[in-house]
Amino acid sequence: MLEGQPRLPSTPAKKPLLPQAPRRSISMPSLPCWALGLVVAAAAPPPYTRMEREAAPQLTIIPRRPRTCAQACVRKGEGYVYAQHLRKAGGTLLRTYLAMYRCAPLRQAMTATQLYRLPRGEPRAGTAPAAAQESLAFNTQNFVLRPATVYITLIRHPVDRIESLYFFEGKWPQKSYRRTEDTAISLQKWLRKVEATSRRRAWGSNNHLKQRGAYPLRQRIWDEVSEYYVQIFSGVAAEATRHHLDVAKSVLDNFDAVLILERLSSEEGRNEAEGLLRKILPLHDVECPPRLPLHKVNEGSVRKRAEPLSRDDRLRIVALNPLDLELYRHAVSLHKARIEEVLGPCRIRTNCTSVRDRDLNLIWGEGALRSCGRMVYRSGRAGCRA
Repeated sequence: MLEGQPRLPSTPAKKPLLPQAPRRSISMPSLPCWALGLVVAAAAPPPYTRMEREAAPQLTIIPRRPRTCAQACVRKGEGYVYAQHLRKAGGTLLRTYLAMYRCAPLRQAMTATQLYRLPRGEPRAGTAPAAAQESLAFNTQNFVLRPATVYITLIRHPVDRIESLYFFEGKWPQKSYRRTEDTAISLQKWLRKVEATSRRRAWGSNNHLKQRGAYPLRQRIWDEVSEYYVQIFSGVAAEATRHHLDVAKSVLDNFDAVLILERLSSEEGRNEAEGLLRKILPLHDVECPPRLPLHKVNEGSVRKRAEPLSRDDRLRIVALNPLDLELYRHAVSLHKARIEEVLGPCRIRTNCTSVRDRDLNLIWGEGALRSCGRMVYRSGRAGCRA
């Protein structure tokens, strides 16, 4: 109240004109146990059908399958090709190679805008349908329900993958144009945010298992900083254990090609990867098949302008991914085994450049067929006229 203003008399509270009815407590009728069970059953989601239950991830060790049958189907243009795209692990390189494998050459010239808006290309003759998956975990039942499929993936060191993910869309939002140190998000804060999302996703997966008796058919794993590879290849979004690691190892053992991103930074590693892909994804009547570009690891556009993570930050990431590190080592050994199995000790390289071999003085000279007349046929040697 302002000073000098007269005080107004207080008005008494008004009584209600009509008498109020006494309050009555409403009690719900008690239901028997069998009725409560029906109510809970009606609120729960419907159980899986037989086909859905058969296709749901089982989280069991996958026995090794004969891969030659599926590869033979793909060579005939039958079956399927499946690529598991791992985020920030060079998956775009793999998708590009698959597109060059599957898409037929253009019949007419198109502008860059027309190419970008092209909804669908024409399939190349003799190639099998190919698909790449990035956002969903790998369904381990693929090996049972889709046996005539060639499976490939490209994997990267877990610590480098998370560091790249942080600089790509963690330190600043991906579409942010004001990237200054004042607007940057610290690594610790970003890790806590992603881990909270991961715990909610794991709870949802376990709750789905309790309610419907099976894991979800589609488990989306996008941002993950703890045991990402183990969750992807075990097919279950959960807090990973040794059992999840064993399942993931068995899944990788059944992949036809497990490529290592760090190996693609050298000419020798790229030739190995291309030789392996050409063996399981052959292109008929194509002299020079598609090539993988040399990939310089840890040199993204954001990484060039930002300071690298400190040793303590990298050790913090290591502590979150002991199982992923073990799975990565398993993938490296598996990659070496696949290279020796498919390519063998002798490797053939084709010159796909515009420079002729004779100009490079590479395996060039007089062809043996040019000597047939003067050195074989003219001398009358036995068997030359067969």
